[in-house]
Parts: sequence; C-alpha cells; structure tokens
Amino acid sequence: MAAGTGVRGWLPASPHERRYATITAIDSLGTGSFLTVSVVLFVTVVEVTPTQIGVALGIGGVLSVLTRVPLGRLSDRLGHRRSLVLVHLLRGLAFPGYLLIDGYTEFLVLSVFILVVDGWESPVRKVVLLAFAPLSQRVRIAAYNRSVYNVAFSAGSLLGALALLDSTGRVSLYLMVTANSLSFLFAAVLAYRMPASSTAPASRRPAPVRSRQYAVVGLLLGCLFTCTSVLTIGLPLLVLSHFAEHRWLIGFCLALHTAIAIVLQIRLSRGTSDIRGACRAGVIGGSVLAVACLLFYAGARTSTQLTVGVGLLLLAVAALSIGELLVSAATWGLSVSLRKHDLTAHNQSVWSMYISLPQLLGPFVVVWALHQFGDAGWPALGALILLAALALRPVSLAVDKAITRG
Repeated sequence: MAAGTGVRGWLPASPHERRYATITAIDSLGTGSFLTVSVVLFVTVVEVTPTQIGVALGIGGVLSVLTRVPLGRLSDRLGHRRSLVLVHLLRGLAFPGYLLIDGYTEFLVLSVFILVVDGWESPVRKVVLLAFAPLSQRVRIAAYNRSVYNVAFSAGSLLGALALLDSTGRVSLYLMVTANSLSFLFAAVLAYRMPASSTAPASRRPAPVRSRQYAVVGLLLGCLFTCTSVLTIGLPLLVLSHFAEHRWLIGFCLALHTAIAIVLQIRLSRGTSDIRGACRAGVIGGSVLAVACLLFYAGARTSTQLTVGVGLLLLAVAALSIGELLVSAATWGLSVSLRKHDLTAHNQSVWSMYISLPQLLGPFVVVWALHQFGDAGWPALGALILLAALALRPVSLAVDKAITRG
C-alpha cells in the first residue's frame, strides 16, 4: 500500500493492484445495485412468481458449483486474462436479457446461465491476482479487495434502494439493469489490461491422497461459511419470531455487519499468509462464530426484555461478523499456502467447489435446525461450526506435510 495520507495513501502502489481493485469496485457496484432491485424486477417486469424465482436460483446455484471445475480447465486452455475478459463480456451481454425475455422458460435459462458464469468468474479472477501478486502479499491484496467490494456493494445497494423509491414506474429498474451491464463491460476492458499469467503450474492434478485431504480442508471451510446463512436466513427468522414489532432490526444488523467488514477486513487478515497463521485464524474465527450462535440464543430467550434482547442480538451480529472475517482470511491463507505453486484456474475451481458444496446446504441446515429445535437450534448450529473449526488445523497441517514430502 502506498504511503501517504487521504485517499492517495489508501490506494495500492502497484498499477496492476490498482486496476484489479478498480475491476472489483465496478463489478460489485453494479452487482449491489442489481441484487437490491432483482426480486422486484423479476416479479413486476419479468412477471414470475417467488416460487419460480427460488427454483431458478436453486438450479442455477447447483449447476454453478458443478461446472466450476470443467470451466476452470477451459480457462487454463484459453488463458486466464482472456477468460476473465470473456466472463465479464458474457455477464455484460446477458443481464439486459431480463428486459427482453418472455415467459418462465426463458427466465430459467437466462438465470442459470448467469449464475454459471458468475461461478466461473471467482476462480479465474483469483488466478489473475496470483499472476501479479507476490506470495507474501496475496492475502493482503485479497483482503484489501474484499474491503473494496464491501464499500462498492454497499454504494450499489444504496443506488438500488433509491431506484425502488419509484414505486410506480419501471424506468428506474431498467436503468439499474443497464448500469449493471455497463459495469461488467467496463470491467472487461480493464481486465484486458491485466498481466497474463506466466507461471507454469507445478502439478495440474495432485496425488489422490492429497486431493482427498485437500477436499476435506475445503469442505470444513465451507461448513464454517454457513455463517452466511445464519446472517441472511437465521437472523431474519429470529427477528420475525421474537422481535416482530421491530423488523427494522434486520436492516440495522445487516448494516452493522457491512460496517464491521469494511473497517476490520484488512486488519484481521494480517498474519494469515502462512499455513499456521491461516489455521489459527480459522480456529479462532470458528470459535467466535460458535459464540455468536450462543448470543443469538440468549437474545431470543431474553426478547421480552427488549433492551437486553436487542443488545445481545447486536453483540451476536458483531461476533458473527468478526468470525466470518477471520474465516475468510483463513480461506485465502490456506488457498495460498497449500497451492502456492499450482497457479491454474482448474485448481482454484476445485478449491472453490469444495468450499461451495456445504454452503449450498447452509440455508436448509439453518432452517431445519431452527424449525426442529426452536431456539435450541442456535447452540446446535454453534456446536457444528465449532467442530469444523477444531478439525481444520490438524487436517490442514496433514495436507501441508504431504505436500512437503512431495
């Protein structure tokens, strides 16, 4: 990071890093604005039902995970920079389709296509970062870009909220879709100017035992990332069942979560560039997430005492946010440490797939636990997260030892 004060001091020193961060900002600004208005757009303009939306997004989410590995191999053949340009072009050209389609079948096909392309983008973008970032700086750059993402996504969400103030017309919705499309096209232009990957992979296909152990690391991290479902599904359910007259708490808690992420993302990523630091962050992060679940439970049980209940709820969100940031840092650190010489989109796609599989089940697990056990579902969720966190260190160190032996 460049030394200095003000905005200039906050900007990265490397031109490639600045361009990469600009791509992140433009991408997330458009995404934030679109996601804010997407359901309203689908219902009022495309004229599909909420159930149909859920089915389309569910199918798209599954296929997005399943296609990441073959698309990663394709990226290694095409070239990583070229693939990133292609991904942004496809996204930029696909989103206006929502204004042109007629009927549910077309909506389903378009939504699945966009989600598959979205799933392709993440590992490719990560390999492009690996091409220019020194090994010791990769976690820091990833954390910096995550902060940029959060700031720009929040700004995009605000733009989307302003568009929704126009409750009668459709012009504002059309503008959000168009802006999102243009953001991806601009990102494609910037991606074209990123450096091409020149590092040859040490091993395109790891040994079978190492692959299985590597899979377990990814799956454990995916289990820790069920905290996303706790925030987006568990929290609203808790508020609706225990604080029904204070639904504003949902928005306030989400805003608190975003603010904490913006302020602490880079700071909490420090010291996670090596295997032991990443494991330490993962274990601490998982433990904090477990504590957050206990605080959610306590908040639910004391909801009749409004001040105490709300206070515990806000503490739970703060703990959840910090735990999630530590788990994110651990994920980046382990990805870099365990695959520092395998700079292929295929390997990054495999890693992404392992982490994403448990996340697909996250919403179902959270809903099932809270429905089956009521408030006691919160400690149960915390116990599952804690077990995954405690298993992370020995499994990760075993993989590292296997890689060291060769």
